[in-house]
Amino acid sequence: MMISLLSGFLFSFLIAAFAYQKRSLSKSGAVAAIVVGTNVYAFGSLFWYGLLLTFFISSSALSRLKKQKKDVVAKDLFEKTGQRDVMQVLANGGLGTLFVWFAAASMDTLPWMVAYVGVIAAVNADTWGTELGVLSRGKPRHILTGRLVEKGTSGGISVWGTLGTALGGLWIGLFASLFQLILAENGWQLFWLWIGLLSGLLGALIDSVLGATVQLMYGCSICGGETERCEHCGAKTRRIRGVGGCNNDAVNLLSSAAGGLIAWLCWRVIGF
Repeated sequence: MMISLLSGFLFSFLIAAFAYQKRSLSKSGAVAAIVVGTNVYAFGSLFWYGLLLTFFISSSALSRLKKQKKDVVAKDLFEKTGQRDVMQVLANGGLGTLFVWFAAASMDTLPWMVAYVGVIAAVNADTWGTELGVLSRGKPRHILTGRLVEKGTSGGISVWGTLGTALGGLWIGLFASLFQLILAENGWQLFWLWIGLLSGLLGALIDSVLGATVQLMYGCSICGGETERCEHCGAKTRRIRGVGGCNNDAVNLLSSAAGGLIAWLCWRVIGF
């Protein structure tokens, strides 16, 4: 176990250091990534650690795609932009880490593997959907009312964004199948593709619903726009909806849990 912990720390440190240098992680985010990565590597296997890296690498690469165009949207609407901090890392990887621990202590690891794939698929799908959705030419529509909203608005969905969520979930399912094949654990399983697609797509849609209902949003008294920020246009904003303490990180955590639950339910109904 000590060797696994040291190896996991070394690999995770190198990856986090590189991500910090590329401004994908803040200092606190890098520390959190090292802790999460070390635990997933030490208590899991290539299947677990590989999927975590698949999410992190693909989402970081997409976030750099046409970054200047995205920053125009993000700087006004999003509470956090650019580098992922400790709370963002834990919101995306914390629950998966718990599942790795539970699997290590369990006689039957399969249920935890399934739930883990659902969690990673949901956070990857949500990230892909957000990164691709803000690049669409037209305005998105509110997931509950159908009215047109500004790009980046919580609860807004678009064709490109929805396609991105589906591809993001499917991407995780594909790599789950590949890692299982490499480890010779029951061979290639198309089941993982369905798990990744369904839990990713539905988890991301749940994220949009939560963003449209319980996530804290503020209104700017100067320009009249909506934002996740407590300040906008140089003035303090007013709260217009949402539950206290439920910011974007909380929504991401809840939607990742939904993805894990959806994956587990699919496994119970469909089987392997």
